[in-house]
Amino acid sequence: MVIKYRTDKNITVLLEPVDGVVSVSVGLWINRGSRDEKPDQYGYAHFVEHMLFKGTEKYSAKDIARIVDRVGGQHNAATNREYTCYYINVVSDYLEMSLDILSDMYYNSVFDTEEIGKEKNVIIEEIRMYEDTPDEFIHDFFMEKMLQGHPLSHSILGTVDGIENITRGSLTSFYDEYYVNENAILVIAGSFDPEKAKGLIETYFSREKVKTIDSPVIESSAPVSIITEHVEKDLEQVHFCMGLEGIKRNDRDRWSLYILSTILGGSMSSRLFQNIREKEGISYSIYSFHSSYADCGVFGIYCATLPKKFHYTVDLIMKECRQFFHDGITEEEFLDTKTYMKGNLALSLESNEVRMSQLARNEMTYGRFFDFNEIVNIIESITMDDYKRVAERIFRDKKFSLVSVGKLKKKGTDSIDLRI
Repeated sequence: MVIKYRTDKNITVLLEPVDGVVSVSVGLWINRGSRDEKPDQYGYAHFVEHMLFKGTEKYSAKDIARIVDRVGGQHNAATNREYTCYYINVVSDYLEMSLDILSDMYYNSVFDTEEIGKEKNVIIEEIRMYEDTPDEFIHDFFMEKMLQGHPLSHSILGTVDGIENITRGSLTSFYDEYYVNENAILVIAGSFDPEKAKGLIETYFSREKVKTIDSPVIESSAPVSIITEHVEKDLEQVHFCMGLEGIKRNDRDRWSLYILSTILGGSMSSRLFQNIREKEGISYSIYSFHSSYADCGVFGIYCATLPKKFHYTVDLIMKECRQFFHDGITEEEFLDTKTYMKGNLALSLESNEVRMSQLARNEMTYGRFFDFNEIVNIIESITMDDYKRVAERIFRDKKFSLVSVGKLKKKGTDSIDLRI
């Protein structure tokens, strides 16, 4: 059973005790991410995430790492386009320790000027690492081009120039604007006593933290763009993403789109995996994906292959997509995929961290949580007609966008037919 309440200081709390486990996952989520950055703040959400681990009034960066490590725990953080998360996984005896550390990071991070200087170098190296990692680079480039002009389009990491120009004042202004109680969600999942947890939360998250300035509304424009663009780079393979407009995250059709994506390229038995990798042997990595956000979504296919096989591979993918849409799927594929989705969900819930994450994401998206049986019922209720309607919505009269990086020289991508 999930317990939800709001503290008297306006922090949303979600508690899910889980039987049969000995650990607990504690997450502090901030319902803001890179899409909330103004143009002169690109990379700030991610930079703030790094700085919260770099020392508080109570603990140094080394202290935080040492305290968690010495009890065999794990701690980390992640910045997304729409949220930021900090979490600690420990044996349940150390729940209080976790709340102490997370609250101190949230309320008392010092943003030491010397540490900011060091972290600039770390993040600049992270940016360069992404640029040197083609499968990472192409996904960022894909989002940038597909969502041109949209707040979601820019890189979460920011740019080298932007990071170099960050000051302590500009960083703490961003932190003060968005790290406030009304944007905070505290989630605990695993082995713990709910009443004891409530008392600890009252102790450690008892301070007011409110906005001191009004956040500007960052306008969302942009339907998904249709583009074809290549970045010439001396690589062994050509890495590419192909994409269409998808479905925003609170659209009920997203469940049918999950079925579509799974059958097309979301598993080892999928059409693309079996035909492009297993039958043709021209790619090691190929999959479809769907990224959904509050106001839009992107459906995509990623693949990497040798430069001499690039055009042939794209043509084969397009052939598969056209056949997939025009000929449809079998009843067996449809039913098998629903069973796969239910099984995959059940297995994922064996992890306290996944439970914690799903609770937070559902709260930020829908303002409520979905239990296992409710999701299973939703999956069961999807009909073949629902699937067909979504396939029409995604594919009918559409043209794929294509972005690529690698060594194509003069061959280019302009001659490829990307129409469904």
